[in-house]
Amino acid sequence: MKNTIIRKIEKSNKKQVLLTGILSLPLRVGERAWIRQTNQCITTSTVEKIWEVSEDCIVFETCNTIYQLQYERFPIGMAAEVMCA
Repeated sequence: MKNTIIRKIEKSNKKQVLLTGILSLPLRVGERAWIRQTNQCITTSTVEKIWEVSEDCIVFETCNTIYQLQYERFPIGMAAEVMCA
């Protein structure tokens, strides 16, 4: 993450949540985020702003919360099984 983004987020009074998982659907402003973790699926309130998208994480903001989603990594063989299931 870039330092300028961190400073802007730190000024917010919103709750900040760090998660590890993957997005079940593409992330879009005006729609809910669907985050799949190992044992559960989380649905957020409507996405208001996408702060950063990188190779290993995404930072976005909803009405009450700022989420930093670190992508879950799967071994190559396991990824193929998940995609075929």
